[in-house]
Amino acid sequence: MKKIKLGFVGAGFNGQIGFLENFSKNKNCIIWGLAEYRPELRKKVCKKYNITNQYASHKDLAKNINEYDGIIIVTKRNMMPAIAYDFLKLGKPILTEKPMAMCTEQAKKLLKRAQKYHTRYKVGYNKTYDEGIQQAKLLFDRLFKSKSLGDLIHIRSHRLSGSGYIKKNSYIHSNEKNLLSKPSWKIKPSWIPKIYEKSYEKYLNLYCHNINLFKFFIKQKPKVAFSDLSDKKISTVVLDYGKFSAILETGFFTKDGWDETFDLYFEKGSLKITLPPQHLKNKSATFYLYKNKNDKIFNKTNFNSWSFKRQADAFVNDIKNKKLIHNNAKSAFDDIDLVEKIWRKFLNK
Repeated sequence: MKKIKLGFVGAGFNGQIGFLENFSKNKNCIIWGLAEYRPELRKKVCKKYNITNQYASHKDLAKNINEYDGIIIVTKRNMMPAIAYDFLKLGKPILTEKPMAMCTEQAKKLLKRAQKYHTRYKVGYNKTYDEGIQQAKLLFDRLFKSKSLGDLIHIRSHRLSGSGYIKKNSYIHSNEKNLLSKPSWKIKPSWIPKIYEKSYEKYLNLYCHNINLFKFFIKQKPKVAFSDLSDKKISTVVLDYGKFSAILETGFFTKDGWDETFDLYFEKGSLKITLPPQHLKNKSATFYLYKNKNDKIFNKTNFNSWSFKRQADAFVNDIKNKKLIHNNAKSAFDDIDLVEKIWRKFLNK
Protein backbone atom coordinates (compact mmCIF):
# COMPACT_ATOMS: atom_id res chain seq x y z
CA MET A 1 0.00 0.00 0.00
CA LYS A 2 1.24 3.48 -0.87
CA LYS A 3 2.24 5.39 2.23
CA ILE A 4 0.40 8.57 3.10
CA LYS A 5 2.72 11.59 2.91
CA LEU A 6 2.34 14.09 5.75
CA GLY A 7 3.58 17.65 6.14
CA PHE A 8 4.19 19.16 9.59
CA VAL A 9 4.17 22.78 10.66
CA GLY A 10 5.91 23.34 14.00
CA ALA A 11 8.46 21.28 15.92
CA GLY A 12 8.16 22.53 19.50
CA PHE A 13 7.58 20.37 22.57
CA ASN A 14 4.05 19.20 21.81
CA GLY A 15 4.72 19.11 18.09
CA GLN A 16 7.45 16.58 18.76
CA ILE A 17 6.10 14.60 21.73
CA GLY A 18 2.41 14.51 20.91
CA PHE A 19 2.53 14.43 17.13
CA LEU A 20 5.83 13.83 15.29
CA GLU A 21 6.82 10.97 17.58
CA ASN A 22 3.50 9.19 17.18
CA PHE A 23 3.01 9.68 13.44
CA SER A 24 6.57 8.43 12.89
CA LYS A 25 5.53 5.08 14.41
CA ASN A 26 2.66 4.56 11.99
CA LYS A 27 3.78 2.25 9.18
CA ASN A 28 1.08 3.53 6.83
CA CYS A 29 2.45 7.08 6.63
CA ILE A 30 5.70 8.95 6.13
CA ILE A 31 6.62 12.39 7.43
CA TRP A 32 7.54 13.94 4.11
CA GLY A 33 8.17 17.55 5.12
CA LEU A 34 8.63 19.89 8.09
CA ALA A 35 8.16 23.66 8.25
CA GLU A 36 10.00 25.12 11.26
CA TYR A 37 11.28 28.68 11.60
CA ARG A 38 14.32 27.79 13.75
CA PRO A 39 17.00 26.35 11.40
CA GLU A 40 19.04 24.42 13.98
CA LEU A 41 15.95 22.81 15.49
CA ARG A 42 14.54 22.08 12.04
CA LYS A 43 17.74 20.33 10.96
CA LYS A 44 17.97 18.20 14.11
CA VAL A 45 14.32 17.14 14.06
CA CYS A 46 14.47 16.26 10.37
CA LYS A 47 17.53 14.13 10.99
CA LYS A 48 15.86 12.27 13.88
CA TYR A 49 12.70 11.48 11.93
CA ASN A 50 14.31 11.08 8.49
CA ILE A 51 12.27 13.93 7.04
CA THR A 52 13.22 14.61 3.42
CA ASN A 53 11.91 18.14 2.88
CA GLN A 54 12.72 21.12 5.11
CA TYR A 55 11.02 24.52 4.99
CA ALA A 56 11.64 27.77 6.84
CA SER A 57 7.96 28.71 6.73
CA HIS A 58 4.55 27.14 6.24
CA LYS A 59 4.15 29.11 3.02
CA ASP A 60 7.17 27.34 1.53
CA LEU A 61 5.61 23.98 2.39
CA ALA A 62 2.28 25.12 0.93
CA LYS A 63 3.95 25.78 -2.44
CA ASN A 64 4.61 22.04 -2.67
CA ILE A 65 1.19 20.96 -1.36
CA ASN A 66 0.63 18.51 -4.22
CA GLU A 67 3.34 16.30 -2.72
CA TYR A 68 1.28 15.85 0.46
CA ASP A 69 -1.79 13.88 1.51
CA GLY A 70 -2.35 15.68 4.81
CA ILE A 71 -1.02 18.50 6.99
CA ILE A 72 -0.51 18.66 10.79
CA ILE A 73 -0.21 22.09 12.42
CA VAL A 74 1.06 22.50 16.01
CA THR A 75 2.35 26.02 16.65
CA LYS A 76 1.77 28.93 19.01
CA ARG A 77 -1.95 29.21 19.78
CA ASN A 78 -2.38 32.65 18.24
CA MET A 79 -0.61 31.55 15.05
CA MET A 80 -2.25 28.18 14.54
CA PRO A 81 -5.67 29.35 13.23
CA ALA A 82 -3.98 31.86 10.90
CA ILE A 83 -1.76 29.13 9.46
CA ALA A 84 -4.71 26.73 9.20
CA TYR A 85 -6.58 29.40 7.26
CA ASP A 86 -3.79 29.47 4.66
CA PHE A 87 -3.89 25.67 4.25
CA LEU A 88 -7.66 25.26 4.17
CA LYS A 89 -7.88 26.68 0.65
CA LEU A 90 -5.50 23.98 -0.61
CA GLY A 91 -7.99 21.16 -0.08
CA LYS A 92 -5.74 18.66 1.74
CA PRO A 93 -6.93 17.24 5.11
CA ILE A 94 -5.50 19.09 8.09
CA LEU A 95 -5.15 18.34 11.79
CA THR A 96 -4.42 21.11 14.26
CA GLU A 97 -3.99 21.14 18.01
CA LYS A 98 -6.88 22.41 20.08
CA PRO A 99 -8.43 24.89 20.39
CA MET A 100 -9.04 25.48 16.68
CA ALA A 101 -9.24 29.25 17.31
CA MET A 102 -9.34 31.75 20.15
CA CYS A 103 -12.97 32.82 19.69
CA THR A 104 -16.10 31.90 17.76
CA GLU A 105 -15.59 34.75 15.29
CA GLN A 106 -12.30 33.19 14.18
CA ALA A 107 -13.76 29.67 14.24
CA LYS A 108 -16.64 30.73 11.94
CA LYS A 109 -14.10 32.15 9.51
CA LEU A 110 -12.20 28.86 9.48
CA LEU A 111 -15.35 26.76 9.10
CA LYS A 112 -16.51 28.86 6.17
CA ARG A 113 -13.11 28.45 4.53
CA ALA A 114 -13.11 24.68 5.03
CA GLN A 115 -16.61 24.36 3.58
CA LYS A 116 -15.78 26.54 0.58
CA TYR A 117 -12.79 24.39 -0.40
CA HIS A 118 -14.26 21.05 0.77
CA THR A 119 -11.33 20.51 3.14
CA ARG A 120 -11.52 17.85 5.85
CA TYR A 121 -10.54 19.66 9.04
CA LYS A 122 -9.82 17.87 12.32
CA VAL A 123 -8.96 19.32 15.74
CA GLY A 124 -6.72 17.48 18.21
CA TYR A 125 -8.81 16.59 21.24
CA ASN A 126 -6.67 13.61 22.12
CA LYS A 127 -8.59 12.73 25.30
CA THR A 128 -11.46 11.36 23.24
CA TYR A 129 -8.97 8.87 21.76
CA ASP A 130 -8.03 7.60 25.21
CA GLU A 131 -8.85 3.89 25.14
CA GLY A 132 -10.26 3.98 28.67
CA ILE A 133 -12.50 6.93 27.78
CA GLN A 134 -13.79 5.21 24.66
CA GLN A 135 -14.54 1.97 26.53
CA ALA A 136 -16.24 3.90 29.33
CA LYS A 137 -18.37 5.67 26.70
CA LEU A 138 -19.56 2.33 25.32
CA LEU A 139 -20.57 1.25 28.82
CA PHE A 140 -22.26 4.59 29.49
CA ASP A 141 -24.30 4.33 26.29
CA ARG A 142 -25.61 0.92 27.38
CA LEU A 143 -26.49 2.20 30.85
CA PHE A 144 -28.14 5.33 29.49
CA LYS A 145 -30.28 3.36 27.03
CA SER A 146 -31.22 0.43 29.27
CA LYS A 147 -31.81 2.57 32.41
CA SER A 148 -30.52 -0.39 34.45
CA LEU A 149 -29.23 2.14 37.00
CA GLY A 150 -32.11 4.54 36.45
CA ASP A 151 -31.93 7.92 34.78
CA LEU A 152 -28.80 10.03 34.48
CA ILE A 153 -29.05 12.78 37.10
CA HIS A 154 -25.66 14.53 37.22
CA ILE A 155 -22.18 14.77 35.65
CA ARG A 156 -19.08 16.07 37.42
CA SER A 157 -15.89 17.00 35.57
CA HIS A 158 -13.01 17.79 37.93
CA ARG A 159 -9.53 18.86 36.88
CA LEU A 160 -6.71 20.23 38.99
CA SER A 161 -3.91 20.64 36.49
CA GLY A 162 -0.31 20.22 37.49
CA SER A 163 2.11 19.05 34.87
CA GLY A 164 1.06 16.81 32.02
CA TYR A 165 4.71 16.15 31.27
CA ILE A 166 7.11 13.52 32.53
CA LYS A 167 10.91 13.45 32.64
CA LYS A 168 11.02 10.58 30.16
CA ASN A 169 9.52 12.84 27.51
CA SER A 170 12.84 13.74 25.95
CA TYR A 171 12.68 15.99 22.93
CA ILE A 172 15.08 17.98 20.81
CA HIS A 173 16.01 21.44 22.06
CA SER A 174 18.00 24.21 20.44
CA ASN A 175 19.39 27.47 21.77
CA GLU A 176 17.35 29.45 19.27
CA LYS A 177 14.54 31.69 20.45
CA ASN A 178 11.24 31.26 18.69
CA LEU A 179 10.82 34.84 17.48
CA LEU A 180 8.30 34.01 14.76
CA SER A 181 5.08 35.89 15.45
CA LYS A 182 3.26 36.04 12.11
CA PRO A 183 0.78 35.20 10.83
CA SER A 184 -1.25 35.54 14.00
CA TRP A 185 -4.81 36.26 15.12
CA LYS A 186 -6.06 37.85 18.35
CA ILE A 187 -6.02 35.69 21.48
CA LYS A 188 -9.46 36.66 22.78
CA PRO A 189 -12.86 37.97 21.71
CA SER A 190 -13.17 41.75 21.60
CA TRP A 191 -15.67 41.75 24.48
CA ILE A 192 -13.26 40.13 26.96
CA PRO A 193 -11.72 42.92 29.10
CA LYS A 194 -7.95 43.30 28.82
CA ILE A 195 -7.56 42.39 32.49
CA TYR A 196 -8.95 38.90 31.74
CA GLU A 197 -7.00 38.32 28.53
CA LYS A 198 -4.52 35.78 29.88
CA SER A 199 -7.12 34.11 32.10
CA TYR A 200 -9.45 33.62 29.15
CA GLU A 201 -6.64 32.30 26.95
CA LYS A 202 -5.55 29.84 29.62
CA TYR A 203 -9.07 28.67 30.40
CA LEU A 204 -9.91 28.05 26.76
CA ASN A 205 -6.65 26.22 26.08
CA LEU A 206 -6.73 23.97 29.15
CA TYR A 207 -10.38 23.25 29.76
CA CYS A 208 -11.76 23.02 26.24
CA HIS A 209 -10.71 19.37 26.72
CA ASN A 210 -13.23 19.03 29.56
CA ILE A 211 -15.91 20.83 27.58
CA ASN A 212 -15.23 18.45 24.71
CA LEU A 213 -15.64 15.44 27.01
CA PHE A 214 -19.09 16.62 28.07
CA LYS A 215 -20.09 16.64 24.41
CA PHE A 216 -18.40 13.30 23.73
CA PHE A 217 -20.69 11.66 26.27
CA ILE A 218 -23.77 13.88 25.86
CA LYS A 219 -24.65 15.22 22.41
CA GLN A 220 -27.11 17.76 23.81
CA LYS A 221 -26.05 21.41 24.10
CA PRO A 222 -26.37 22.75 27.67
CA LYS A 223 -27.20 26.17 29.06
CA VAL A 224 -24.75 27.87 31.42
CA ALA A 225 -26.55 28.20 34.76
CA PHE A 226 -23.63 29.51 36.85
CA SER A 227 -20.03 30.58 36.32
CA ASP A 228 -17.42 31.64 38.87
CA LEU A 229 -13.96 31.82 37.30
CA SER A 230 -10.76 32.48 39.19
CA ASP A 231 -7.01 32.09 38.77
CA LYS A 232 -6.47 32.02 42.53
CA LYS A 233 -8.93 29.32 43.59
CA ILE A 234 -11.12 26.62 42.11
CA SER A 235 -13.32 27.81 39.26
CA THR A 236 -16.84 26.40 39.17
CA VAL A 237 -19.29 26.19 36.27
CA VAL A 238 -22.78 24.67 36.39
CA LEU A 239 -24.38 23.47 33.16
CA ASP A 240 -28.08 22.80 32.73
CA TYR A 241 -29.04 19.92 30.42
CA GLY A 242 -32.72 20.07 31.28
CA LYS A 243 -33.31 16.67 32.87
CA PHE A 244 -29.93 16.67 34.62
CA SER A 245 -27.13 19.04 35.60
CA ALA A 246 -23.36 19.06 35.23
CA ILE A 247 -20.57 20.76 37.13
CA LEU A 248 -17.09 21.67 35.90
CA GLU A 249 -14.43 22.25 38.58
CA THR A 250 -11.05 23.51 37.38
CA GLY A 251 -7.88 24.87 38.92
CA PHE A 252 -4.23 24.11 39.60
CA PHE A 253 -2.45 21.51 41.70
CA THR A 254 1.17 21.23 42.73
CA LYS A 255 3.72 21.44 39.92
CA ASP A 256 4.07 17.67 39.61
CA GLY A 257 0.50 16.79 40.58
CA TRP A 258 -2.52 15.93 38.49
CA ASP A 259 -6.08 15.26 39.66
CA GLU A 260 -8.68 14.70 36.95
CA THR A 261 -11.94 12.76 37.09
CA PHE A 262 -15.12 12.54 35.03
CA ASP A 263 -18.07 11.07 36.95
CA LEU A 264 -21.54 10.25 35.67
CA TYR A 265 -24.25 9.73 38.29
CA PHE A 266 -27.42 7.70 37.80
CA GLU A 267 -30.32 7.24 40.20
CA LYS A 268 -28.97 3.89 41.39
CA GLY A 269 -25.24 4.09 40.79
CA SER A 270 -22.36 5.86 39.09
CA LEU A 271 -19.67 5.50 36.44
CA LYS A 272 -16.43 7.08 37.65
CA ILE A 273 -13.47 7.76 35.35
CA THR A 274 -9.95 8.79 36.33
CA LEU A 275 -7.82 10.44 33.65
CA PRO A 276 -4.00 10.54 33.54
CA PRO A 277 -1.89 13.55 32.49
CA GLN A 278 -2.18 13.60 28.71
CA HIS A 279 1.57 13.45 28.07
CA LEU A 280 1.98 10.35 30.23
CA LYS A 281 2.88 7.71 27.68
CA ASN A 282 1.11 4.35 27.49
CA LYS A 283 -1.29 5.22 30.29
CA SER A 284 -5.02 5.40 29.69
CA ALA A 285 -8.02 6.38 31.78
CA THR A 286 -9.44 3.88 34.24
CA PHE A 287 -13.11 3.56 35.13
CA TYR A 288 -15.28 1.99 37.80
CA LEU A 289 -18.99 1.23 37.84
CA TYR A 290 -20.78 1.42 41.19
CA LYS A 291 -24.26 0.20 42.10
CA ASN A 292 -25.86 2.25 44.84
CA LYS A 293 -23.22 4.09 46.87
CA ASN A 294 -20.20 1.84 47.44
CA ASP A 295 -20.91 -1.48 45.73
CA LYS A 296 -18.30 -1.73 42.99
CA ILE A 297 -19.67 -4.03 40.32
CA PHE A 298 -17.23 -3.47 37.47
CA ASN A 299 -13.86 -1.90 36.86
CA LYS A 300 -11.42 -1.67 33.98
CA THR A 301 -7.83 -0.57 34.53
CA ASN A 302 -5.57 -2.48 32.14
CA PHE A 303 -5.38 -0.09 29.18
CA ASN A 304 -1.77 0.65 28.27
CA SER A 305 -2.23 2.68 25.09
CA TRP A 306 -1.59 6.41 24.61
CA SER A 307 -4.27 8.80 23.41
CA PHE A 308 -1.84 10.83 21.26
CA LYS A 309 -0.75 7.69 19.40
CA ARG A 310 -4.34 6.57 18.87
CA GLN A 311 -5.22 10.06 17.62
CA ALA A 312 -2.34 9.98 15.12
CA ASP A 313 -3.40 6.57 13.84
CA ALA A 314 -6.98 7.79 13.52
CA PHE A 315 -5.98 10.77 11.37
CA VAL A 316 -4.02 8.51 9.03
CA ASN A 317 -7.12 6.33 8.70
CA ASP A 318 -9.26 9.44 8.16
CA ILE A 319 -7.08 10.41 5.21
CA LYS A 320 -7.10 6.89 3.83
CA ASN A 321 -10.89 6.55 4.13
CA LYS A 322 -11.61 10.18 3.11
CA LYS A 323 -13.83 10.67 6.14
CA LEU A 324 -13.40 12.23 9.60
CA ILE A 325 -14.73 10.03 12.41
CA HIS A 326 -14.23 12.25 15.48
CA ASN A 327 -13.47 15.88 16.32
CA ASN A 328 -14.26 17.70 13.12
CA ALA A 329 -14.03 21.48 13.04
CA LYS A 330 -17.79 22.03 13.48
CA SER A 331 -17.64 20.09 16.73
CA ALA A 332 -14.61 22.12 17.83
CA PHE A 333 -16.52 25.33 17.11
CA ASP A 334 -19.21 24.23 19.58
CA ASP A 335 -16.58 23.86 22.31
CA ILE A 336 -15.36 27.43 21.84
CA ASP A 337 -18.95 28.65 21.75
CA LEU A 338 -19.66 27.09 25.16
CA VAL A 339 -16.45 28.50 26.63
CA GLU A 340 -17.51 31.97 25.47
CA LYS A 341 -20.94 31.49 27.07
CA ILE A 342 -19.23 30.49 30.33
CA TRP A 343 -17.20 33.70 30.25
CA ARG A 344 -20.20 35.85 29.39
CA LYS A 345 -22.08 34.39 32.35
CA PHE A 346 -19.12 35.16 34.63
CA LEU A 347 -18.68 38.73 33.38
CA ASN A 348 -22.40 39.50 33.55
CA LYS A 349 -22.86 38.44 37.17
